Amino acid sequence: MSSVFSMRKTATVLGTAAAAMALVVGSSAGANAATYVNAGSDTLQNVTRALTTQYTTLGGTNNWITVDAGKAAGSVTTGKAACNTNYGAGKSAWPNGSGDGINALLAERAGTNANCLSFARSSRGPKVGSIPENSLTFTKVAGDAITWATKKPGVPNNLTQQQIKEIYNCTITNWNQIPGSTASGVIQKHIPQAGSGTRSEFIARVLGGADPTLPAGGACASTVIQTAQENRGDAPQITSIDAIIPYSKAAQGEQTNPATGVGNHTNGFVLGNIDGIAPNGAGFVGNRDVFYVYDGTDTESDTDAIAFITWATAPAQKAIWTSYGFSV
Repeated sequence: MSSVFSMRKTATVLGTAAAAMALVVGSSAGANAATYVNAGSDTLQNVTRALTTQYTTLGGTNNWITVDAGKAAGSVTTGKAACNTNYGAGKSAWPNGSGDGINALLAERAGTNANCLSFARSSRGPKVGSIPENSLTFTKVAGDAITWATKKPGVPNNLTQQQIKEIYNCTITNWNQIPGSTASGVIQKHIPQAGSGTRSEFIARVLGGADPTLPAGGACASTVIQTAQENRGDAPQITSIDAIIPYSKAAQGEQTNPATGVGNHTNGFVLGNIDGIAPNGAGFVGNRDVFYVYDGTDTESDTDAIAFITWATAPAQKAIWTSYGFSV
């Protein structure tokens, strides 16, 4: 289930579940309990919280804190001085998205930030050619898919990839321009906030690398709203029934599964197919992997943190991942 992208050997990460349990019992149950904090991707926050909650039932006294993406400065109590230095009252907001989480790890390595995070959540892999990012360890934890969504009645549930590209480059501006559509209305285009892995993956995979927000200030780019929180059909910036938004299949899955306890933020938005293939289907253009990311040179990413990641990727946790909409 797991695969690791790194410039270093990562045999410790790919140990067995039994080895992970040995680490849990051996060091977590010690007298000196530690606190492990993760932040970053919105898409992964709820399943990670469920996993850490389950992990603590196995024994040990360590504290595991999953911080929601973009939490305000001073709004989270971790008991860690380093986290308070970075994200306490009057400091910076917590990382909002995959890129923010990755950059926070790199800032800790550089000494710009205090050592707070044990790992970051990321819904994208390392950027190609980025030496700093590729020096971190990206451990694949599950699969997901990014697609488009709308709640406009009469819009076909399938669009071609070319049609989506043309919506975002302003070639198609009204739903009535799409063959088979019985809807009419000026399309309100959204892209997730800066720093979002869902944003970068939607641009790379669905839009073919064409960033619709560039050139900044351009006639078409200025029509793309990029302030709504990802995976939130109820974001206040979405003001039109004619909106189109990127959406994670996993996020939609967890939000519509009452068993997860996650609030339903879809607000009537329905995931669409692309080129006749449903999200997560074989050959779907928006299929992607999601990752836990850590810095092996950071003392916060110690054997207990790595043991949790190993445990989380073991087959025994498949039911947790799938209940939150991920594929494993």
